[in-house]
Amino acid sequence: MPDGYFDIEHPSGASVTFNFADSPPIIDSPLTTPTIELSPPSGEQKYGAKLKRSKTLRRKRKEAKNLVKSVSDIHSSNAGGSILSQLLKLQNLTRPRSNNNGPREKEKNDYLRPSSRVQSTSSLASLIQSSSNMLGFQSTRTSFSDDSAMTSGINTPLTSPLILEERLNITANIADILLKQDYLTLLSRAMVIYGSPSHRLEQNMYLNSQALRVESSYAFLPGVALITFGDKNTHTSDTHIIKADRDYDMYRLERVYEISRCVIHGEIDLEDAFDKLEMLIDEPPIYSWWVRILNYAVCSFVVCPLMFNGNWVDAVVSAVLSACICALGLLSTKLFNYANVFEISAAVVTAFVATAFHNHICYMPVVMSSVVLLLPGLSLTTSIIELAAKSLISGVVRLVYALVISFMLGFGLSFGSNIWKVIDSSKIGTENCTTVSPYWYFILCPINAITYSIYLNAAPRQWPFMIILSGVGFTVSYFTSKVLDPTTSSAISTFAIAVIGNLYSRITHRLGYVAVLGATIMLVPGSLGVRGILAALSDDSQQGTGLPFQMIVIAMSLAVGLFIGSLIVYPMGKKRTSMMMF
Repeated sequence: MPDGYFDIEHPSGASVTFNFADSPPIIDSPLTTPTIELSPPSGEQKYGAKLKRSKTLRRKRKEAKNLVKSVSDIHSSNAGGSILSQLLKLQNLTRPRSNNNGPREKEKNDYLRPSSRVQSTSSLASLIQSSSNMLGFQSTRTSFSDDSAMTSGINTPLTSPLILEERLNITANIADILLKQDYLTLLSRAMVIYGSPSHRLEQNMYLNSQALRVESSYAFLPGVALITFGDKNTHTSDTHIIKADRDYDMYRLERVYEISRCVIHGEIDLEDAFDKLEMLIDEPPIYSWWVRILNYAVCSFVVCPLMFNGNWVDAVVSAVLSACICALGLLSTKLFNYANVFEISAAVVTAFVATAFHNHICYMPVVMSSVVLLLPGLSLTTSIIELAAKSLISGVVRLVYALVISFMLGFGLSFGSNIWKVIDSSKIGTENCTTVSPYWYFILCPINAITYSIYLNAAPRQWPFMIILSGVGFTVSYFTSKVLDPTTSSAISTFAIAVIGNLYSRITHRLGYVAVLGATIMLVPGSLGVRGILAALSDDSQQGTGLPFQMIVIAMSLAVGLFIGSLIVYPMGKKRTSMMMF
């Protein structure tokens, strides 16, 4: 082949010929503009084309030059970047340059020769190794484990004070990067499992990352959190997949929020914040198992006359059934296979007992109040909020889950009632349902707020404001529902709750989301969907179709009221601290 030509074989079989002889050289540059000649294996006519240096190509070459410089400069040991960039600097730190007696320094024209081309590498570390060799570094080191062999000599340059100081700085930088990444990972997990507003999680974690000056991105799906730490110096990323099932623990969520706020404002060291998060996660639940069973019973006893127009006899039966359901729920946490049929079995038991005592109780208030803490009203409202906030995947998953739970409860109630009808074939008479005086609501409403506070794992010191806000929401809903339709009444009630909750958070700088969530639970329309499914299974197609649709509409009105209330108090959001609100 003539001088100035060399061939590269293409994987398809074609021969690519680079011609540097016929191209005029560029002044003060070792590179020329080559001509590419393609030689197809079939012997077709060759094609030639000039390589043009576009703006994009020049920009990418500049980025590549800065990349090699950043990881090759042993005197730059700043704490930025990632662990990989620090380790690459450490690798270059322990690689001595060749002396005068060593191999000659490569000339600029050597890079144009076929023998000096860098082969494709499988990792970034191999690429940096090849780049260092091209720049004149000579080392027999094969891995980072060769440090002891290289530092064993007494007169080696690695024992100089400057080199040792650089190694200590790089070690400190790596420790700082690990601490920041572990803190952000643990903070994300804590916010998910303790019930932080899911549609604001990504923005909240972005604010925390920005305060720590960590390049990262987040994606939260139901049950999974994806966290990626990037490094612009090495163009690499480190992705963590964390399994985190959502639950509600308002006491710990407020403490996590306080830790995050203190870190952002620099009021606490990052090491202390990480230790506090670890201790918080390892703490036992604030309420024991017997308190939960008692709380289920009291909640159903109060809700029966307050929400479902039952009498005192209905309330007592509902309390007993609800305690049994809570015991079954605790059993489902121990038995994996039973957890798949927990909701259906609870509904079957409730309907069976309620149908058996149909001559002494009112059926619908008893069954609805017995499974009130299993109703998917809060999940449905949360899904509508997420869809409105453009969190499509999470919102759709929660919406489908809420509808499936409604179907499961409705099927279980219908199945349990039919089982009793097979045992006792006597005709069920007309129910004679009575209600309690509305004046009892002044006593029942605060008790109901306390039971929901225990259900959300709120501490006793959080109860007062939760009781006040729940009373405000229930009062507004009770009086507006007499003159307005349910949709408008729900929107006005949640608007009042959101405004007061956000004002409380803005004035006291404490977490107002806890009280807003507790007050919203009292207004969610979960029972409408179960009633609609139950009516559809009872061949009442008109009511079975209308009630689930009404449930979704009311959930949308609740979401609108919460959004508008937050918008009025925080029109620009929060720029530094996390926005823990609907």
